[in-house]
Amino acid sequence: MIANRIKGLGESVFSEFDVLRKELEFSGRSVINLSIGSPDQAPSLAVREVLSQKVLDGSSYGYTLTRGTNDFRQSCSDWYKARFNVDLDPESEVLPLMGSQDGLAHIFWAYINPGDTALIPDPGYPIYTAGLLLAEGKKVSVPLRAERGFLPDLSSINVNDAKKAKLFILNYPNNP
Repeated sequence: MIANRIKGLGESVFSEFDVLRKELEFSGRSVINLSIGSPDQAPSLAVREVLSQKVLDGSSYGYTLTRGTNDFRQSCSDWYKARFNVDLDPESEVLPLMGSQDGLAHIFWAYINPGDTALIPDPGYPIYTAGLLLAEGKKVSVPLRAERGFLPDLSSINVNDAKKAKLFILNYPNNP
């Protein structure tokens, strides 16, 4: 018998979109797949050539520790500065992950105990709700409306819900 914590998960929205994509393609429609973030086209030849060279380089192998390399974290920090004009300390504010979904799912395990409340944007990345359910937390939806540019209306959040909330997922755009 499966654990109660996963009963509310349901099928992934990306799996549902994939079924729809296949139906559309079967009917002769051309579809550009932007669903889960997995590419449906090969990387550029230049990228594949560099990867090919690195595969043959024996020094390319080995595990890094959880925090990744100093150079990688510094590169991430530099990119955020160039792209968003945000200063990040590569030692304390950059954490490499296997992917955004992995990190977002696990953040709930770090902060949410069974029964804790979290404020979750709606619509939002599906892992927000799934991660919270797996940590056995309680969801309070924060509507994101087109007329507000899909930004949360903080004044619309119930005061009691806000006081109980241990975590508020707040980012823009709402899908990493």
